[in-house]
Amino acid sequence: MSFEEYTELMDSGYKGAEVVAPEDEFFHSVYISGKTRKNHINVEEQAGKFQIRGLQYNLDEVYMIITHVKDVLVNVQQKQGTDQVVCFSFKKGAPPWYGTSTLDNGSPRTCPQTSAERAANSFCNTCKSQIIVTGIYCKEDGSPILTEDKKPVFIFLRAKGMRYKNVADYLNELYKEDLTPIFTPVTEQSKMFEKSVVNHKRFVTKITKGQETSSYGNVVNVFVLERGVELARDTVLSILKLSKQTFEKFNDKFDWSKHKQVTGYETPEGVLTVGDPETKPENEKQESGLQEQAFSFDDIDF
Repeated sequence: MSFEEYTELMDSGYKGAEVVAPEDEFFHSVYISGKTRKNHINVEEQAGKFQIRGLQYNLDEVYMIITHVKDVLVNVQQKQGTDQVVCFSFKKGAPPWYGTSTLDNGSPRTCPQTSAERAANSFCNTCKSQIIVTGIYCKEDGSPILTEDKKPVFIFLRAKGMRYKNVADYLNELYKEDLTPIFTPVTEQSKMFEKSVVNHKRFVTKITKGQETSSYGNVVNVFVLERGVELARDTVLSILKLSKQTFEKFNDKFDWSKHKQVTGYETPEGVLTVGDPETKPENEKQESGLQEQAFSFDDIDF
């Protein structure tokens, strides 16, 4: 007897959550440890050091070539003593944007477009912007650090709270740059596309740790982003191709509204930390499964 006789019952079934080990994630979170503790593989993550979850630990800096940037809205509220996401917006397309929560009448909730408008709304006043930045983990000169399978490593950082401003300022500075156009013919549309989508892909981005003091007097570790070497035009075009190839993976990972019931979902800590692997002993480099070498981005085959 074939199961297809009962396929109409599919929507009444239950599918358990699939747990992916940090080592098997496509995008590896970069974060700065707030305190020294042992992680899931019993490695002691040192306070104040960068960690790349599931990949490398206790680093002082990270270099990446940015592939995707996304500004999202996340409404976190206290529920039963824990921070929980009660509404989320991936801000698809032009406004108006909609959140995952609904109004009392069941209609979609329209997102206020500015922080002032959110502050004036009794439900949205706890909603904040976050910036998700993903990229290829690389060396200072832009050479990607590869896995044993000769694949690049994709990492991401989540700029939220006091970590938001530095990342937003860095991206805004690059957006303002009038760089030599890559695409021809040069039009107003092509120039705006390059400023928004391409400018931040034209440089290696260096990430180090800074510190800021909150209004409560707490010292918070923040990301400091600096522009590194400029990449050759052919390399930038290859990065654009890679960004296009991995765009669906990016959406699947970071658009929570696509595959999660967001209301009541605990917010994951998405912070990135990486250090200089060349300071590690040779035997530790081998154990990490990564290789540092020159590489052509055109050789990547997913």
